[in-house]
Amino acid sequence: MKKTLLMITGTLLCVSCTTNPPQQKPVLPEEPANNRPVVPVTFVFTTNHLAATPFDNLAQMRKEVSILNKYYLDDQGNKIFNFKLNRYISYQDFSKLHCELDNEINQPRPISIGAIPASVNVCFPKRTARKEVIIFIYDAYSKNLEFDDVTSRTFRNNGKPFILLDWHRLNYNIQAGSIHEMGHAFGLKHVCAPNATKTTPTNIMASAECKLGSGGLRNLGFAPSQLQTILSSYKQYS
Repeated sequence: MKKTLLMITGTLLCVSCTTNPPQQKPVLPEEPANNRPVVPVTFVFTTNHLAATPFDNLAQMRKEVSILNKYYLDDQGNKIFNFKLNRYISYQDFSKLHCELDNEINQPRPISIGAIPASVNVCFPKRTARKEVIIFIYDAYSKNLEFDDVTSRTFRNNGKPFILLDWHRLNYNIQAGSIHEMGHAFGLKHVCAPNATKTTPTNIMASAECKLGSGGLRNLGFAPSQLQTILSSYKQYS
C-alpha cells in the first residue's frame, strides 16, 4: 500500500506518531445538515487512462461528494461539513486549458513535488467559491510500480488546498482515499496504528509510515483533537 504524503506549499510535513492528551470535544453546530459549514469541492479529471475514462462523468463526481458526506465524520459518527459539488472539469475540458500541470502529472516519471503548487495556481489563479477544495484526479507513477502506483497527495497551498487523488481510489476504494486526503486538506497529520493489519479498524488518518503496522481500514472517525484542528483550519481558509 502506498504512502500518502502531506504537503504544505510544496514543503513536506513530518508524520506525527504521537497521541495527544484527551481534549474537550469541539461542539459542532446542532443545525440541519444544510446549515453545517460548507466545503465546495471541485473535481478536475486530468488523466485519459482508458480504464479511468468510465469515471470521468458528472454522476461519478456527485457520487464522490456523497462519499465525503457519508464518511467524513467525528468519532461519534457526526457529520462535520456539508460537502457540495462546486465544479466538474472533464479531461476533455482540462486538456483545452493547456496548463503546465498537464506536463507534470500523469507522465512516466515521478512528479516534481515542489513545482506542483505553482502550476496549480497558474492554471487556477482564482477560486470560484469560498473554502473551495480542488481534487485533481490523476494517474500516479513511481519507478517501482509505474502506473500501478496509487499514491495520493495533499497540498494546503496557503489556504487554497488541493488534492492529487489517484483514480484507482475513487468510489471509497483503497483505504478511504478521498476521506484521508481531505483530512490532510484541513491540517491533519498521519497517526500511528501499532500492529494494525490491512483489515484492522483504524483512525481515518492512520498510516504505515510509522513502521509500526498497516494504515488499516481508516474507517474510524476523527478524534476530538483532530476535529479541533479541522474546524480551526476551516475558519482560517478564505
